[in-house]
Order: sequence, then structure tokens, then C-alpha cells
Amino acid sequence: MSDLQDVSEYISTEWSEPMRLTYNQRDLIIYALGIGCTDLKYVYELDGDFTPFPTFPITLSFKGDATDVVSFPNEYMMNGAAMPGLDGTKVVLDGERYIEMIQPLDPEGGELFSQQKLTGVFKRGSGASVETETRIVDKEGNMFYKIVSGAFMVGAKGFKDAGKSSMGVVNPPKRAPDKEVEMPTDAFQTHTYRLSGDYNPLHIDPDFAQSSGFAKPILHGLCSLGITARAALAAYGDNDPANFKALNCRFSSPVLPGQTLVVSMWKEGSRVVLQSKVKETGKVCINNSYMDFTAAAKL
Repeated sequence: MSDLQDVSEYISTEWSEPMRLTYNQRDLIIYALGIGCTDLKYVYELDGDFTPFPTFPITLSFKGDATDVVSFPNEYMMNGAAMPGLDGTKVVLDGERYIEMIQPLDPEGGELFSQQKLTGVFKRGSGASVETETRIVDKEGNMFYKIVSGAFMVGAKGFKDAGKSSMGVVNPPKRAPDKEVEMPTDAFQTHTYRLSGDYNPLHIDPDFAQSSGFAKPILHGLCSLGITARAALAAYGDNDPANFKALNCRFSSPVLPGQTLVVSMWKEGSRVVLQSKVKETGKVCINNSYMDFTAAAKL
């Protein structure tokens, strides 16, 4: 056991220096279109109820304050919390997200700041799960969102767990879903979603996808998250962002653009447990998932 790598030095109790974020109404619309929204309040800036879709802030960790396309990984991503160097790591994948709205964003756009800290490194399956917490604040320090990101380091080995995890296990109840909806994706959905800031060529370049072990470009995991969130908010939150409190999703298998997500939902008080499958294959693509609603929501 003494030969195991100690990764506790990567765990931080202090927030990083603030990094500037900006967004405008165009960014809000592009994100909404990228996850398949058609409701005018998400895609038309002159609609009387125009508002950000509540999971929009997940794009800010890719976009930063850029107004044009950016490289991948970009400078903003590279300046985040330092990932541990773990023996055996083959590739780092997006594993999980928790996103909590403390207060809604201004639909007019604005300037915000993010701060990060790495909170845990844990053995999981054939690799390591690395959790990073981000808080999004304004220049006065008022908090708008809390986001926890779980990265999966495939093949990582030879280390001791460190820190603490805020990602629990959420299994669907042992009964038929209370609601189930089909959410089609477009064959070119990645072309739009990437404009929100995630320019990873895995999602658009066929040659790059094949060199990474995929037959063709795959849908962004965070796009599948947004689609799943759309289904839950419409089914139980009257499609009103004011009813949204938090969302957790784990990415368990890839989705191809053009496939259909079947989102199953189980109501458990103010929480709706979620699971998404690919209709064409039957494979679960989103699990360990739930959406929490505010007390005002009439579930």
C-alpha cells in the first residue's frame, strides 16, 4: 500500500483566482438551439419571456470570455484546476456533472467570474474519477451557480483515494417509469452544439473520431445532458426555469447524432430520478441522474 501514489497534494481547500466569463443573448440562443429547444422563450430574444435555459452555464467553462471559436483545449480550460498525473492513464473523458442554480442569470447577458478547486480523486472501475467544483459569481462575489465536474481518467492506477466526493449513487426505483418521452436528435446536432464553446474535434471530424476509437463523430455528453434536462423540465417543471433547482448526470455510453434518447422519469418527492437510453441500441447513455425542483414547482 505504501507504494501507491499520494495524490492529496492536488486537493485544494482554497478557490483559484477568478477567471472572467462573458455571455450575451446570442450565446443563450445558440446553446438552446444546440440542445434542441424550439420554445420561443429560449430562442427568440424579443419574446416577452426570453430567458436562459437553466443548464446554459455548463458552456462557460469552455467558452470563458471568448467571442470567436477557440482551440481545444483552450487557454481557459488549461488554467483550471490542475489534473493529477496518474500512471496508466490512456485518455480523460467527461464523466459526470452536477449543476445547481443559486439564482438565475440575467437574460440580457453580462460578465461573471468562475473559481475552481479540485475536491477529490477516487478509484472507479477501470480508472479514476477526478472531481472539480466550480462556483460562478459576479464581481461582487454574489453566487449564481455551483457546478461539480467529474472527469474519468481511463486506465489510471496505482494511487490512493484522496479528498471527498459529492457525487452519490442514484438508482431508478424498482417500478415502471412514471413518465417516459422520446427526444430525437438531429444528424448535424454537434455542428450547432459545438458553437457553445466545446470545439473538441471528436464531435465533428470523422478522421479524428476514428483515430480515437469511434466509427464516426459522437454527440457531446453535455448535449445529451441538455436534452435530458429539457425532457424533465417539460414533464415536471412546466418548462419553467424558475422551477429548476439542480441536475446531476453521469455519462455512461456515447450517442450518435441522429439517434433518439428515451428519457425515463420517476417522481420521488421534489426529485425526479432520470435515465436516458438510446432508442436504436437500448444502451443507457445517461444514468445516476436526477433533477431537483424548487418548492414552488407543482410536480
